[in-house]
Amino acid sequence: MFRFKQNTPIDYPPEVVTTLHDLMRFEYLVQAGHLLPAHPVYSLLAGRHASKLRGRGLDFEEVRLYTPGDDIRNIDWLVTARTGKTHSKTFNEEKERPSFIIVDQTSRLFFGSQRYTKSVIAAHAAALAAFYTLKRGDRAGGIIFNETGADHIHPRRSKALIQHFLQCIVERNRQLPQRKTAGNSPEFLNKAIQQAQAAITHDYVVSLIGDLSLIDEETKERLRNLSYHNDVILVHIYDAFEESLPEGKLVLSNGKQQIAWRNNRRQHGERFRQDFTAWKESITDEFRHTRIPIVFFNTTQPVEEQVKQSMGMLLD
Repeated sequence: MFRFKQNTPIDYPPEVVTTLHDLMRFEYLVQAGHLLPAHPVYSLLAGRHASKLRGRGLDFEEVRLYTPGDDIRNIDWLVTARTGKTHSKTFNEEKERPSFIIVDQTSRLFFGSQRYTKSVIAAHAAALAAFYTLKRGDRAGGIIFNETGADHIHPRRSKALIQHFLQCIVERNRQLPQRKTAGNSPEFLNKAIQQAQAAITHDYVVSLIGDLSLIDEETKERLRNLSYHNDVILVHIYDAFEESLPEGKLVLSNGKQQIAWRNNRRQHGERFRQDFTAWKESITDEFRHTRIPIVFFNTTQPVEEQVKQSMGMLLD
């Protein structure tokens, strides 16, 4: 009598398919180290905006000359008497900025030529953003989507909810090795952004993490609409092979057709690199006009190292 072994799940390396344990380590990295410098711009990752409000506030900020419209209750009479000119006190108050993280886990991200897959880098970036938000005392949630659907996590100030959010990422991530084809349409991305528009109101920090190489005019319009009343930051994940191809004979395919490729033939390799650089500059410049920053994460370095480099550029 023959007995057949049941199929058991393949134990992929965490650089290929992530685990909850892998994502939870970002809690320690956020709590123990200073991945991000203290600066209001980092509300883009996690939340609290410093907002100057006239009138009563939480923390005294400065004394300045009185201007029409200032609350007379904030006049500093001692400074006014000493200088002979009316001065007002100003205060600094922090207001809550919930974080809404949109995470792409479609088949297009299941690729990595060196160390990590793009889908794992996207998961790591989402975990870091979620835990950084929680550390700052703000609510975090979001949408994790792929070709089969999406998980909606309403923002809350809760470690248990963050763990549930990360578990949803893990479940979508685990589906990727079973998929045979990768889509070439922004359909699922646009649908996720549309769902985000319906779920949030204003004063949110919206982080979109994924592959932005296929965005179309609908994507750009939806992101612009989101940015009118929220802070939006884009994180594009790319592989080293998308930046430049290795030397030697290559066979490239789109799944249906194949071509023979050599970088040194008619300067193909240099033109390939130039096209990628031009695309990065073009998309950065286009979104800069609507005050939407975009950062680029590769699949070669750990996310925590790239955060120190790429996020720091936002301060320049």
